[in-house]
Amino acid sequence: MKKVLLSTAALVAFASTASAMDLPLAGLALNTKVVAEHKVDASTSTVVVTPELAYTPYVLDSLTVTAAMDVNVWDNAGGFTAMDTFDVKPEIAFGASFMATDAIELEALTSYDFAAANRGEVTVRATFSF
Repeated sequence: MKKVLLSTAALVAFASTASAMDLPLAGLALNTKVVAEHKVDASTSTVVVTPELAYTPYVLDSLTVTAAMDVNVWDNAGGFTAMDTFDVKPEIAFGASFMATDAIELEALTSYDFAAANRGEVTVRATFSF
């Protein structure tokens, strides 16, 4: 439990630097998400970083196109595992979201696994928020 608390504290300090960053190309941004997870019953802990490249054209600012990849940084079985991520071909998640109105969001999502050389399930989603 002590390791989990120390890992979480380090992650909070790291998370303040891992945030959205606008890139030199207009409409292009690098968004990063860090997730620390501990499963109590299984006694496993993991830290996963997900960098996401997002593009929102200024001509159509209600459309955003994204590409993201999970990087497993640490787990309690193998320790620091970030470099192991690049030993295999990655799986990249692709998505596009469009705000049709202030209350309706349309999304299309898929992924591509380079190791298996196949595309993941294509999901089309409409969300109505009120």
